[in-house]
Amino acid sequence: MNDKELPRGRKAAAWSVGLITATLLGSLPAEAQMADPPHRDSQEAARAFTDHIERFLETVPLERQKFEVRANRCQAPDGSMRDDIYTIWIGTRLVAANDDAGAVLEEVYAQWQDKGWTLTRDRRLDNGGVNIAAIEPGRENVYSLDSGFHAGPQRIVVGYFNTPCYADPSGFVPFGALHKND
Repeated sequence: MNDKELPRGRKAAAWSVGLITATLLGSLPAEAQMADPPHRDSQEAARAFTDHIERFLETVPLERQKFEVRANRCQAPDGSMRDDIYTIWIGTRLVAANDDAGAVLEEVYAQWQDKGWTLTRDRRLDNGGVNIAAIEPGRENVYSLDSGFHAGPQRIVVGYFNTPCYADPSGFVPFGALHKND
């Protein structure tokens, strides 16, 4: 029986139940309506992501000068900043020994494209620098490489890498630098 076939009293009752349900759902706390990010120990996530990014960097013909791993705050689904929601961020400074940073980054971009990554940035700058970014499929890690700095746009590359947001099951994350190599 569809809505048109319901007797008048049952239509009103069904409509009332729907209205009450919608009102109750609307009054639930935002946390109950939106799921937390996946649970993952922050220290384990940092080790795994560091290993993953180091393997990636081994495939890129650039020398590593600096490397830093941090646990940074990440917004909870309800918009709050909590002590258990985090992202792992890696920042690195790389050097193109042959002053070919732009060509190296263009090759990396082409590889990402061939592998079906979600490409989010592809800029060629007036100073000869290249700025690229993409999201790694299946993992949702964000990669960004930039050689567009005033000093050495064909020599210096800065890389930033982020995991998606996670919730640490312990309820607490040691935010800040976890590993630094200058």
